[in-house]
Amino acid sequence: MRDQRLGQVVLFAGLTLVGAGFAISALGYGVMLPESRIGPGFLPLAAGGLLAVLAALLLVEQLRRPGQTDTGQTDTEQGTDDFGRSPAQRKWILRRVIVLLPVALLVVPVVGMVTAFGLLVLVISTWLERRRVLPALALSAISAAGMYVIFAVVLRVPLPTGVFGF
Repeated sequence: MRDQRLGQVVLFAGLTLVGAGFAISALGYGVMLPESRIGPGFLPLAAGGLLAVLAALLLVEQLRRPGQTDTGQTDTEQGTDDFGRSPAQRKWILRRVIVLLPVALLVVPVVGMVTAFGLLVLVISTWLERRRVLPALALSAISAAGMYVIFAVVLRVPLPTGVFGF
């Protein structure tokens, strides 16, 4: 258990440094442009800053947590998440997500970025997370619409379009 805690401390400290590095380097790209437009450094600044803050909070929480002793529980009992999934099940899900990401990128030229992202969210929700179809459809539609609004409307980033035109 002590090795796991040390690993988490190192991970959170590293993520804090990486996030801070992205946020600091983003300032060189220009966060704001003339006419109050968002510059190319805005997204790395926001993402890096958020990563640094959240990782730092997790680091502080991990450092404040008292050392845990062995309670006699098995690894499966200790490693289950809120949905009752074991570490092996979570690894299974992660492997499939890693395979699905390049597949989603391959369909972007055909169906467009917004549709590919929506389909990715739908597949992950229904197949991997075992959610019901209607709530998963709603989540994927809201995610795709949110992505379109953030990138195409607010940030004015041209997104790849496919046969559907969006």
